[in-house]
Amino acid sequence: MLDSLGATLRAAREARGWTLEEAEKATRIRARYLTALEAGEIDSLPSPIQARGFSPIQARGFLRSYAQYLGLNPTQVLSQLDEALKPAPSNLFSRSTRKKESLIPVSPFAPFYRLRRLFTPDVAIIALVIIGVLGLFVWGGFRLTESLLNPSQITPTPEVIGPSPSPTLTLIANITPSATPPPPVVNFSNVQLALSIEQRAFIRVRVDDKIAFEGLVFPNERKEFTGQTRVEVTTSNGAGVRVFFNQRDMGTMGGFGEVLTRAYIPSGMITPTPTNTFTPTITLTPSRTPPATVTPTLTRRP
Repeated sequence: MLDSLGATLRAAREARGWTLEEAEKATRIRARYLTALEAGEIDSLPSPIQARGFSPIQARGFLRSYAQYLGLNPTQVLSQLDEALKPAPSNLFSRSTRKKESLIPVSPFAPFYRLRRLFTPDVAIIALVIIGVLGLFVWGGFRLTESLLNPSQITPTPEVIGPSPSPTLTLIANITPSATPPPPVVNFSNVQLALSIEQRAFIRVRVDDKIAFEGLVFPNERKEFTGQTRVEVTTSNGAGVRVFFNQRDMGTMGGFGEVLTRAYIPSGMITPTPTNTFTPTITLTPSRTPPATVTPTLTRRP
């Protein structure tokens, strides 16, 4: 079929006296591809992808352009190409297959064998589970229906209430709890003082009658002092200073904005003796006494 199509193309070109080179210039199709069309070798045409292999679309494009150039009907030429490219039906294969199928004897147990293939162990287990579940539902529904239809047959069992057992008294020996031993007391031979600052304050610390620190302190600060005989703390904000005396939390020194002084010795906290301050006395200034006035007395003369 392709050979006759190629012969038609070649005869039309030779009838007009055109060479392959002239046809190449006019159609912009290479001469070797035109030769392949005239020889019926469609497989030799290039593919649009990487220009290799056979492409029916590329062949139809070449054939349409070449047929128009030669004055032939492109539709008829393409129809001949489609007929040539149709695959031939494999009658021999279909006949042999039908013969083989007709030669196979049909066993009377064929349906049984097919069912046997379907019933695998897994399928059997699943079927048993489904049957069991359905049986439980059916049995439960039957029991429920029977109880609803015959409520009088269900006789409630009376609850037997026996005599309540008398409580048994158990004597418990009088056990005197042992006193909890007090925590060991640690004796310190000196004064260890730690100040944890919770609010802003001004403090002055004297260690053994010497000023060890004086200034402003801020929250989250910690000051530690150790004295042999005495540590004295003065603050402008009692609520801002927490005291730890010999590893014991003594709490804050006082209230907010309270100015006070605390002194600590190895035996504990003491309150320092207040210093006498001079209190001015108001002296009244005597007022000026006005001088006595002379009042004249009238005397009658005889």
